[in-house]
Amino acid sequence: GLLAGSSDIATSLGVALLGRTSFRTIAMAAPPSKKLKTEAAAGESTEDGAEKAEAPAEPEVDAPSCSKPKNKDRVRFFTQDTTLNVMPSQAGNLLMSLADDGMQHLVAGARANIGIKAGRYMFEVTIVEHASVGENSRNRYCLRLGFATSGSNLFLGQSKESAGFDMSGQFMHGGAQSRFGNRVHLANGATFGAILNIDPASPNANTMSLFRDGVRVCPPQPLPEALKGKVLYPMINYKNMSLHSNFGPEPLVPLPFRCRMVQDAAKADVVVSKEEAAAGEKFEAIFPVGVPDEGTFDRLDEFLEKNPRYTELSDRMCTAWADASGIVRPRVQGSRDKTSRTFGVRELDDDSLRRAVYAIAPLQPRHYVVMEVRGNLLEEERKEMLRRFPRSTFKRIAQVVVGMPPSEYQKRVQAAVMKEKQAKSDQLFEARKQEKLRKKLLEKKRKEQEKAAKRAAREAQKKLAEAKKKAEEEVAKRKASEEGRLDEEKKENGEQVKDEMMEEVEEVKNEKPEEEKQQAESEEDREESEVEEPEESPPLVELTDDEKKLLFAPSDVPDLAPAVLSKDLSKFSIPSSGEGFDEIKFEWCSGAKAAEDYLKDWVQDRKMNSRIEELQPSAWFHHELAEFHRVYAGWRAKQAEHRAALQKEESDAEARKKFAVGKLAKAKNTTAHEVLKARKRWRQEGEPSVEEEVEKINAEGAEAVAAAEKEIEAADAALAELAKKEELINEEIRNLDIFEVDDVLDAVRGVPLFMNFKVEDWALLGHVFELNLLVHAFAHDVADPDRPGVHINHLAFYYKRYFGKDLWPADFGVETSSELVSITGDKLIHLTPRGVLATQLSGEFENYGVFVKVIEAFRRDRQLRADLGEKGATLKVSASRFGGDGGGKGSAS
Repeated sequence: GLLAGSSDIATSLGVALLGRTSFRTIAMAAPPSKKLKTEAAAGESTEDGAEKAEAPAEPEVDAPSCSKPKNKDRVRFFTQDTTLNVMPSQAGNLLMSLADDGMQHLVAGARANIGIKAGRYMFEVTIVEHASVGENSRNRYCLRLGFATSGSNLFLGQSKESAGFDMSGQFMHGGAQSRFGNRVHLANGATFGAILNIDPASPNANTMSLFRDGVRVCPPQPLPEALKGKVLYPMINYKNMSLHSNFGPEPLVPLPFRCRMVQDAAKADVVVSKEEAAAGEKFEAIFPVGVPDEGTFDRLDEFLEKNPRYTELSDRMCTAWADASGIVRPRVQGSRDKTSRTFGVRELDDDSLRRAVYAIAPLQPRHYVVMEVRGNLLEEERKEMLRRFPRSTFKRIAQVVVGMPPSEYQKRVQAAVMKEKQAKSDQLFEARKQEKLRKKLLEKKRKEQEKAAKRAAREAQKKLAEAKKKAEEEVAKRKASEEGRLDEEKKENGEQVKDEMMEEVEEVKNEKPEEEKQQAESEEDREESEVEEPEESPPLVELTDDEKKLLFAPSDVPDLAPAVLSKDLSKFSIPSSGEGFDEIKFEWCSGAKAAEDYLKDWVQDRKMNSRIEELQPSAWFHHELAEFHRVYAGWRAKQAEHRAALQKEESDAEARKKFAVGKLAKAKNTTAHEVLKARKRWRQEGEPSVEEEVEKINAEGAEAVAAAEKEIEAADAALAELAKKEELINEEIRNLDIFEVDDVLDAVRGVPLFMNFKVEDWALLGHVFELNLLVHAFAHDVADPDRPGVHINHLAFYYKRYFGKDLWPADFGVETSSELVSITGDKLIHLTPRGVLATQLSGEFENYGVFVKVIEAFRRDRQLRADLGEKGATLKVSASRFGGDGGGKGSAS
């Protein structure tokens, strides 16, 4: 299907399609009188005598005759003005599109070479065939007609440089849509005409119109302000259909008025574009080479803005093409070099489209920018890409953009950062403004409700007073009638004057509430009157000192995924002439040597600051870790054994003392009891020898007490001896030069050096060993001199990769990884000035006792600082992870 892009095959396909078409001949030999009935005929009555529906008056009028010289250049579609999937034919003016490897899902776009700068002109397209591909509604056919500037992209209405009609009933411009009517029916043989009216003498100047089979589809649509005064070129977008384009000189389907076609335009009213390369000249294939995240795509956008005739080839281009084709995808971004493709369409998600693009592009002579951030930094991939673009057709140029950017570029970066920052500030300002307005409206509504409630209360009070007055009047009338004919007797003048005065007083009383009501409402109105606050303007932002130092615009999405960057970092290189490039340009540096030095420094710095995602622990690491666990377990067992022996001697002495104390108490109690018994017998029986018996009992008791006291003294002496012995050992250990101890299991008199370790000491010992092992294992497994060690920013990542557990600084009572590394000072493990983990030990762990010595020294220092009252000297470890005190569960694993 890729070879079908050639004009010969396209022509053959066009002839075949014409031969199969059953509707009116696409060669357009049929006269206008034999065209299909217009849509206006549908409004006519079919009943005899019924009047026809009156059609709205056509706003356009016949074009006047023109004596100006006409343009003689033929309207056509140059390759550079079409998308990669367009297949134009050399005969029959047919437009077709590729339909394999994902191309069937994408919109095809073509812009004509004749631009209109004055007058009113039209062009037509006729649907030759159309079809939906598969069952997915996103693969439906579509048709869009309109006009665009020469610098616009090829997707109608997606930017401010183009506008036109989508047959779904939308007028498209600047990425926005506005409905102009119902969906326009698409059928084989239907002819659509698009008119651009920029004639200032016309009543419909600066408008665009759409017709189907000679019938107006919608009122003239205003030309967007961004397009006024610009040269506009006819543009066609289509998907899953074949079209016949007609630019004149005569229309295929007559309109209600005469309108000249683009091919019949006056020479003064049009601008003719030329092909990019003259005969014998080559097209350019530019390969930008840049450092990731240092202005790569920003520089590309700047180049394309200045050179719109160049076609971008990249993963980003494929994704943007799919987006412009209406294929919606979740906003999940991988990297800018390789965007995540999650369209749910197999050919778009499995790289088929990208492969097709790179297979088709070399067959279509046009200028290209091959934007592959990773690929253009790898020599093998550069050579492979060069083989795709033959030297006979293309001039292959390596555009090296590495180094310190020029001041003009830095100014653009700062302007872009300022613009984005201002936009975020304006958005926040508007949100706060709307929130303030919402609260104001709520408060106003609350006050209006209160005011309405007060009015309702006054009305209710008024009605109540009126009802009361009416009831009083009724009572008065009944009373007057009962008393008799009082009115006849009171006709004297004095009485009448008095009654009239009373009536006036009553009227004044009745009017007073109404006056009070008006006064209350007046006061409420004064309360409601508010002073209009002046319109606030959004605050102007300023760049921080750090933002002013930015050389490249920051981005939330990296150029390369971390795993990709880490894998290929060592293979990055600057292109050389020996690779096959026709020219190598250096934009931001003086030459190849400067570019290579810059890239080398950048690679080394990035190696230290980027992690190796695919790194796996080696067998050497697992062996060393298992050996340490074995030794560590032996140390813990030795400490437990020594402590058990000390506790046994102490508990034995305590037991002997307790037994002797019991004997003493028993002897005293027995003596007293026997004396009481003897005296009781004397009182009862009157034995004369009781005193002698008492003396004998006391003597025997004294002997028992003395024996018990002697045993207590012996037990106390044993306990004192044990304490003295333990203190002596502790004193000897305290006075011992820790780092001169040969065997940590027998520091003094068979006592291990770690005798006084508690759970926090054991936990710290395991932690220090693990960091040391990590340093050596990383160097052993990576074996890259440019990666001197684990950077502090990636310590948690590598720790989990090697030890299979998370590294939490809070487990040791600190907040950061840097604090965790330096928790024992600079003994054994430390950070270099560049933030890399380093150790003072070699990778051959012949004796693990050095870790015990370091932790014992740190324990003593901590104890001394705690005795001096220093805050923070006590090390606090996580009880949930390391267990309780002393011989708890502190573990190195």
